[in-house]
Amino acid sequence: MTTAPFPNHGESRRILAEAGPTVSVPEAAKVLGISRGLAYELAGRNELGVKVLRLGSRLRVSTASLREAVGLAPAA
Repeated sequence: MTTAPFPNHGESRRILAEAGPTVSVPEAAKVLGISRGLAYELAGRNELGVKVLRLGSRLRVSTASLREAVGLAPAA
């Protein structure tokens, strides 16, 4: 049996497969295996470890950066 390079791999793969250029902070948290609250805290301090985009008052996470962070190739 092989293990995925990131936690919650079934849902994480679904999120990344269906993602556009960005995902929400809660979706990124699921992929990274951390709580939603911690993800917002780290994103707000620019310490999430992936590219975070500020769009007005909203925070979005770069899908390409998230895929790279969990060891997946960029989407084709």
